[in-house]
Amino acid sequence: MDLKVSLKEVPQYLKWKDSLLDLRYYFDTDTRYITLTRVFGPQLEYDLERYQIMDVQRLKQHYSVEIEKAEQQVYFYRVANMMFLFLFILAPAVALYFLQDDWFALVFALLFIFLMIFLVECFNQAYLNKFQKQLKDEIGLENAVHNKVIPFQQDEVKIQGSSATVLTNLYPEITDPDYKKGRENIIRFGLKENSIQPLITVNTSGK
Repeated sequence: MDLKVSLKEVPQYLKWKDSLLDLRYYFDTDTRYITLTRVFGPQLEYDLERYQIMDVQRLKQHYSVEIEKAEQQVYFYRVANMMFLFLFILAPAVALYFLQDDWFALVFALLFIFLMIFLVECFNQAYLNKFQKQLKDEIGLENAVHNKVIPFQQDEVKIQGSSATVLTNLYPEITDPDYKKGRENIIRFGLKENSIQPLITVNTSGK
């Protein structure tokens, strides 16, 4: 994933957040490798696997490498900033303070250092937020959910009141508490409150 953030984009991405994403990872201090342990919320990941909409484990393996690259980039910005501040701001200010008793230079240097650390961390946060947005766009969660279609036979559905339950050989039991009557036997899906809601349509022609 080729990711660059311009200074103009920092305010745009600084507060960006997606309610569906819940990126979490494990950092191995020995190998310094990152393993992505979560992409979405637990219920959403369970639904994606259960309804065979998305291979979440494959996603975690693929984007573990991408997150590792992003974290390395953030670490580089942080270290480069600290080295710059120490060599060109703090060290000269300390020298002036001891050689010329210039406390004003030291105070100014400390204030400038705090400001630069804050600005770089804001940039890093915007960088990580843009990474998450680009990752979500690449995954295409909404399209994958809305494009998933499961047809079923008439003898594979059981209707009780307003609820319908479908049981096929390829999928686990799928229940919709408020199914629709229509001209086809089909299951579609929708996103709702960090989970996936099945939408069952049952063919009622001839009844």
